[in-house]
Amino acid sequence: MAHKKPGLFKRIVVIALFSLLILSFAAWGIQDIFLNLGSNQVVAKVGDIEVTQTEFSNNLSRETNSIAQQLGRAIDFQEAQQLGLTDRVIAQLVRQAMFTIQSQEMGMTVSEAQLKEEILKIDAFKNEFGDFDPNRFQNTLYQAGISETTFLADLAKDIERQQINNAITNAIPVPQKLAEQLYSYTSEKRLVDYIEIPYARFANMANPSDSELASYYETEKQNYLAPEFKSVSYLHLNPKEVAKTITLTDEQIEEEFLAQKDSLSLPDRRSLVQMLLNDEAQAKEAQAKLQGGADFNAVAKELTGSEGVDLGVMEQSDLLPELADAIFALDTTGITDPIQSPLGWHIVSVVEISPAREAVFEEVREQVTNDAALRVATDELISLANQLDDEIASGANLDEAATKLNQVMLSYDVIDAEGRDRDGLPLTGLAENAKFQEVLNQTTGNDDSLLTELDDGGYFILKVNSTTPSAPRDLLEIKSELTQAWVENRQNEEAKKIAEKLADESRNGTALQAVTDEAAELIKFGVEINRFSSNIGDALAPALVRDIYKAKKGDVLTGQGANGHLVATVSEIVQADLSNQSEEVDGMKSSVESSYKNDVYSQYLSSLRQDFGVEINQSSIEQVINPYGTSPY
Repeated sequence: MAHKKPGLFKRIVVIALFSLLILSFAAWGIQDIFLNLGSNQVVAKVGDIEVTQTEFSNNLSRETNSIAQQLGRAIDFQEAQQLGLTDRVIAQLVRQAMFTIQSQEMGMTVSEAQLKEEILKIDAFKNEFGDFDPNRFQNTLYQAGISETTFLADLAKDIERQQINNAITNAIPVPQKLAEQLYSYTSEKRLVDYIEIPYARFANMANPSDSELASYYETEKQNYLAPEFKSVSYLHLNPKEVAKTITLTDEQIEEEFLAQKDSLSLPDRRSLVQMLLNDEAQAKEAQAKLQGGADFNAVAKELTGSEGVDLGVMEQSDLLPELADAIFALDTTGITDPIQSPLGWHIVSVVEISPAREAVFEEVREQVTNDAALRVATDELISLANQLDDEIASGANLDEAATKLNQVMLSYDVIDAEGRDRDGLPLTGLAENAKFQEVLNQTTGNDDSLLTELDDGGYFILKVNSTTPSAPRDLLEIKSELTQAWVENRQNEEAKKIAEKLADESRNGTALQAVTDEAAELIKFGVEINRFSSNIGDALAPALVRDIYKAKKGDVLTGQGANGHLVATVSEIVQADLSNQSEEVDGMKSSVESSYKNDVYSQYLSSLRQDFGVEINQSSIEQVINPYGTSPY
């Protein structure tokens, strides 16, 4: 499978410009069983299609590069994993593979004419007159870091996917009456008059006495619980540590080198600058000028309006087949003859040639030695893990099994559910591992966990020695924050008391602004809110907004805001006038249709996953995320 999906920035460009990604993908949960597929070169398998480490690495690189541009700093694969980018890339590649299988089964193809038609629709490739501009096309792809080959392959897959999507979602009508009712419901506005009694009015309130604080503590102590703590012993079979003890023969190291040689070597690469012309006549004109000694960039600017586009360093596989053959047929730097492709007519200047270079054993010996040691260590750990399971199954406890296998037990005297100590500080080591925390939380007092495999090929098993149940923290420990909570609670009570008094007087027939002299100064009239407002004027009070939409005109309500207690009355209910809102109603109808389509589309993806079968090789993914050495070239 040779698909390269754009990174985040590129996907934004694609979504915004191509008008092909109309239907957003439902969130894909990587919930399949993580399997060992028996090959470290495969990260996922969908039906008969294998997604390789190279594809995953390339796609993840583009994703991280796009995020790095937005963040203004570099991020590595490990940080990308923490941000959830690795799961997103795997989901993209799996989804792409599913559609590839589906389109193959349906016999779908995309012609050059279809590709050209879609390219001509893309606004980002058009000049100020609305015409397709080859140089804008090249510049856009270059800035996004996408080769023409990758772009056309992705575009073809997008077209196929959209055709399938249209077939399963187009016949989903939304009744006009439903759209009108939904628009009326969401567009209804309400005008309110309100008074806010600010908590700041009671800023000088005295702190509680000891007896008042003690009484408040008894009432609130269940809101100030210390977490449950456990004392655990555990055995960690760590492949990195085992690898340090491995002694390899020269033959083993050489075998590892041969297995990795292709990935460590570099193919023939060429530094390219290109001009893309509209037709053959213009291309021949450019060729004649170049053969006459004219400067490449000058000719490109004269005929296309801008200088040649620097494509950077490209491999043969990065280029369209028509271009690749001609460019890599050149033995020396120079300029190709005009080449026709689905995009137009190309003339390419080969600025520099970097010949293919095979990896040299001595230069990568340290890397392949580390890799080989890690693989041997992982194999040894599988055997050791099986022995450990057998020992425990035969009746040995964890300490006895560890001693018999010459393994050292480790421990955390105090650890909570999130891997922190009694002071709330994070512990180091396995305590930081999410899988360890999950197993820890599932294991009860005086019990052993099951032997659990880690993403790096290691294993662990733990025993809970004792448990300290969650309990209220001591009053002295929380005295400061408890005092602050008591004061804020009293301020709220005082403000609420005044607000309810004003509301009662207003319900008895007194106009809200006339209930007190102060009310006349505080009241705000005719404040407009909508159903989705969080604020009433400047007051943040989402719960009161919800109550107002349950009330009738003239009702008086009270509610808590972020900075005070409010008294509000509904002065007007403004219904939407459907007679002049046809465009808005159509927008609502379209939105509901899109929602329906998304639901159907999500169910369709789920069905494909079940039909084709999806397997994820987490160990292979982890090898890409945490490589032990890189190519020296």
